[in-house]
Amino acid sequence: MVSTHSAESIYRFSEKHIPIGIRFFAKRYRTENRRFVKGFGIMKDMFIEAIIVEQKRIQRLIDLSRSGPTGRGHLKIQKQGYRIYAYERWQKKGQPERVVYLGPLDSAPVRELVSIKFQEQRLLRLQHDQKLLQQLAKQYQRYDFATVVSEMPRAYRIAARENSFNQRYEEVRKWANADYPKNPYPFPVAENYAEDGTRLRSKGECIFYNLMKGRGILFRYDCEIEIVDQHGNKKKLCPDFMILCLDGTLIIIEHLGKMGQLRYALDFGERCYWYFQEGYVLSKNFFVTSDDPNHGTDSRIIAKVVDQIERMFFGF
Repeated sequence: MVSTHSAESIYRFSEKHIPIGIRFFAKRYRTENRRFVKGFGIMKDMFIEAIIVEQKRIQRLIDLSRSGPTGRGHLKIQKQGYRIYAYERWQKKGQPERVVYLGPLDSAPVRELVSIKFQEQRLLRLQHDQKLLQQLAKQYQRYDFATVVSEMPRAYRIAARENSFNQRYEEVRKWANADYPKNPYPFPVAENYAEDGTRLRSKGECIFYNLMKGRGILFRYDCEIEIVDQHGNKKKLCPDFMILCLDGTLIIIEHLGKMGQLRYALDFGERCYWYFQEGYVLSKNFFVTSDDPNHGTDSRIIAKVVDQIERMFFGF
């Protein structure tokens, strides 16, 4: 998103030990339209969240850089024969130059000086990026439905309310938050948590969960449903997500994390049969994503699916 805070160095500085920090959600209300925006649901903008997370990370790096030693001179290299020697040089205005011998290039004093100067230069870049992100967060304009409509002329806001968006959204919210039978199967050993602390079964589900929550899409997670086929046979299934659109359309989502396992793949094929009996058609009201053969999860693919679901959910 912004310039990377790294430098080419033979000393390979590592930032793995630095925690990313706490995620915060940006919640902005316009006072005169608070009732309308709140009724429709505040759509958290993922871009703003990313800016806030990056600001937190940069601030931690700034604090770390400032905690180190400062006030050192500059590195000076001098070649004598086949060997290269390093010196630390100070030059203040109106004062004679002061030079201290450090040793060969691979000596500990040279490594220490290079590390300190790297921290100083990185601190300047961090401070630059911090100011840049602060300006961007202030100037960035949200474009979700609720925010855009809330800032349109009064006639449009009234029309939106008259079209019962608020009332219908609250009805769907009650459906999503109501008690419902959930998947009785135990969670896997690997722990996956969404941004709000909800535990989910896979990385892909976490991406779906965070994106849909951020866009104000209401859903049930891991709910148990019973389907009856044309012969009267019954089957209980637990889709990863079930969404009730504002127009009454039901959508289900399945993210497949173990398609490399034959039994898992065959089981999914059987689930597709039962979903079809209930009227769930692929790419219409039944969406499927999966991990790749190396167990990688592409959030870009999931984001495209959520884009389509968002349009279906709100009806625009």
